[in-house]
Amino acid sequence: MTNERTNWPHDVPDARELVEAVRDYLRDDLGPRAEGRDRFILRVAANALSIAAREIAALPADAADHAERLAALGVESEQALSDAIAAGAFDDRMPELGDALWATTLAKLAVANPAYRDEASEP
Repeated sequence: MTNERTNWPHDVPDARELVEAVRDYLRDDLGPRAEGRDRFILRVAANALSIAAREIAALPADAADHAERLAALGVESEQALSDAIAAGAFDDRMPELGDALWATTLAKLAVANPAYRDEASEP
């Protein structure tokens, strides 16, 4: 399987690969040698870079899915959705609204911490 480049006109490595390389260096090379507070800070930094890499990878599909959910609800933005909720426009569509908000939550969890998303997805 080949990895199709999606970062034209930029060169390789792409942003996700760069983030992952720095994360791996912090976690695998510096982390084991660090002690105390420095070790903790390195773990936090490596985790932040993992989140960034997942967001970069997921962004095109997540953005399209989110726009589709908003359109299905009849709004064009999160602000419009918030305003519609506040105005009571979804009072009779709560199950539909709940499903859309849950799908958005799961997408966010998949980036922030896939293990949490997997737990939340279990019945």
